[in-house]
Amino acid sequence: MTDHTFSPSSQESARFAQDASFVRYAGFWIRVAATLLDSLFLVGVSMLVFNPLRRAWGTMDAVFSVVDLLEIIFDLLYIILLTWWTGKTLGKTIVGIRVVNARQSRGNLTFGQVFLREFIGKFLSSLPFLLGYMWAGWNARKQGWHDLLAKTYVIRERRA
Repeated sequence: MTDHTFSPSSQESARFAQDASFVRYAGFWIRVAATLLDSLFLVGVSMLVFNPLRRAWGTMDAVFSVVDLLEIIFDLLYIILLTWWTGKTLGKTIVGIRVVNARQSRGNLTFGQVFLREFIGKFLSSLPFLLGYMWAGWNARKQGWHDLLAKTYVIRERRA
């Protein structure tokens, strides 16, 4: 069966093939662990920063407040900016995985790729009963729908 999701140029294929012996794709469960760690971090920030702000501003009982908007913006910036700058969030760092550009074996992620993957792609991956996330368990390169859409891989980093 042929995988038509990614067709690199011959030069990129040669570079990736040269490095392929060192690449270990990160599977579904290690990615779940990284997401849980990121969630714990974000809940901690919410409890230590945003909940006191809600109490101070008297918005604890509000359905939606400015503090809620600030928290959503913080959460999105945390995920998008860290992934763009480093290829990983704190949760991914702890479990030893990184998001990489599928178009180039050593290339950095573009902001557009990260936005497409983290914002649009993950929304689409969650729609039909999280099937897009589970796809990483069945795909040969361990890619979820958000990875296929943004042309990214999640790999295990080499430990020294």
